[in-house]
Amino acid sequence: MTSADIHALTGAYALNAIPEPERAAFERHLAECGACAQEVAELQATAARLGEAVAESPPAAMKAAVMARIRDIRQLPPIGSDGAGAPPARSPWPVRILGMAAAVLLVVSVSLGVVLYQTRADLADTRAQAAVMSEILSAGDAELVTGAVDGLSGTVVYSRERGDILLLADGVPAAPEGKTYQVWLMGGRTPFHSVGLVTPDGRGRAAIVDTTGEVASATNVGITIEPEGGSAAPSTEPIMQMDLS
Repeated sequence: MTSADIHALTGAYALNAIPEPERAAFERHLAECGACAQEVAELQATAARLGEAVAESPPAAMKAAVMARIRDIRQLPPIGSDGAGAPPARSPWPVRILGMAAAVLLVVSVSLGVVLYQTRADLADTRAQAAVMSEILSAGDAELVTGAVDGLSGTVVYSRERGDILLLADGVPAAPEGKTYQVWLMGGRTPFHSVGLVTPDGRGRAAIVDTTGEVASATNVGITIEPEGGSAAPSTEPIMQMDLS
């Protein structure tokens, strides 16, 4: 495992999603890396907040129904105990799932810090924001796309079936005087669809979501620098652009 790889495991570790021996290696790294230890602590706290935001109480009768049916369910013997089968091979690390988990943790971290995201509807309630993110990430066709250029990195999670897209950006410098960052969906039903304006927080992070359905036909997403207040169409070349598969 390279140094770059081990630093990238904070989100997966916070979700208890690292298999052995990666966990042991990362815990040894945590003992020596204060930055990773702090990030893990923050992500574990925000993961708990996200769970609380979207948690629902089960129906009162569920426990009684489960307990009533247990007596009728026969327990199966362990796999391979009678020679009829063997334990399944260890599945490969679910990179796509862990990537999405890290993505949602990043967004929640931003939300509990300075700013979560900006939308046309300007959702100010953290519970509602967390619910929107959870719905995108839990969609059956959810896709994760990442990109980086000149120190700016981006992560996109989207569902064409739901028509929702979530963009996270990191390493975003403050916009030039009199300018702003504007996010676009391109190549869809309209040549350019403005998702909205974003302002990075003090750590250079920004995020934005679009639930208009335009992502259903878009081919890429990009960020441009526009005059303050935004533009009707991009007036500059994107500083970052990512293809949507």
